[in-house]
Amino acid sequence: MKKSIFVVAATLGMMIGTGVCAQNTQQQSRMMKERPTAEQLAQRQTDRMKEKLALTDAQAKQIYSYNLQQIKEMQAVREQMRAARQAEAAKMKSILTEEQFEKWQEMQGRYKDHGKMQKGDGKGAYRDGKKHK
Repeated sequence: MKKSIFVVAATLGMMIGTGVCAQNTQQQSRMMKERPTAEQLAQRQTDRMKEKLALTDAQAKQIYSYNLQQIKEMQAVREQMRAARQAEAAKMKSILTEEQFEKWQEMQGRYKDHGKMQKGDGKGAYRDGKKHK
């Protein structure tokens, strides 16, 4: 009886350990992937538009230039926002106690998720379950 309990416990331990290890390797491979460049993003977007809209080569060139410009502008705005958030966090850290600062950070995390779509089907359903156009 004791041997069978030990065997079951050992088997469960090995299964859990294998699952954790597999998850870690998936996370590491996702983290190791490099983000596409602005040029690559613009090209993908242009290719999609060329296929769906039957663009001419001349139109595709113009669309690519426009897409590239838009993507670079968006990246610059994101970088400005990131810097502003870091500056805000530094200021809050200098004002608040450590405990208050941790709570403030938790509050910020909740606000970040507000209004984002649920993961899953990708069909436009929000957290409230309603579809939005």
